[in-house]
Amino acid sequence: MSARTFPFAMIERDGARHSALRIDCGSCNVQAFFKTPRGGHKDAIVCAPAETHWRNVGWLIGSRAKGDRCPSCLARDAGVMVAAVEPPRTMSREDRRIVFAKIDELYLDDKSGYSAPWTDSAVARDLGVPRAWVAQVRDELFGPEGSNAEFDEFLANAAPIITDLKNLLRSVHAQLDEARKIAERVDSLERTAKRIEREIGKAS
Repeated sequence: MSARTFPFAMIERDGARHSALRIDCGSCNVQAFFKTPRGGHKDAIVCAPAETHWRNVGWLIGSRAKGDRCPSCLARDAGVMVAAVEPPRTMSREDRRIVFAKIDELYLDDKSGYSAPWTDSAVARDLGVPRAWVAQVRDELFGPEGSNAEFDEFLANAAPIITDLKNLLRSVHAQLDEARKIAERVDSLERTAKRIEREIGKAS
C-alpha cells in the first residue's frame, strides 16, 4: 500500500502562525492538524509522525482521504453496529414457567408426544417465544416431540393429490403452448386467404 499524503495548512497557536498537516473526516468534515517542523513543504506531503499521532488520538486513517474518520464518527458508527446486532433472548425463570405450563397442557406422553395439531413450532408461535426454548423445556421435562398422527395422515393423503395436480398443470401448460402454435398457424392462413381474395377481386 502506498503511503498516505496530507495537505499543508497554516494554523495559529499561542499568537503565532505555524505550518501543519491537515486531516479531514470523510463523514462529518471535521478537521485535525499536526504541527510540522519549520521549513516544511507547502504542499501535500507524507508524514509518518502525523499518522501515528492521529491514530493515537482515535482517528481511523483510510487508504484514501475519503476513508478517514474522526473519533466521534467512529464511536457513532460503532454504537449503530452494536444496536443493530441484538443478543439472542435468554429464557428467564418466568419464561420457563410459562413454556412448561403450555407444554404440560398439550403433551400426552413420551410415546405420543403432543396432542394434535400441536408441535414445538406451534407452541412457540402461540406463546411468541423462540422454538429453541420450547424444545429445551420439552426435552428436559417431558420427552421427545413425537409425531402428529393427524398431520402425518394429512401429508400422506395430500402427497398423491399434489403430485396429480402438478402433472395436470404441466399437461395444461403443454396444451396451451400447442394451442398457441396452432393459433399462429391459423392467423397465417387467414392472412394468406385474405391476400388471395384481394388479388382475385382485382383480377376480375
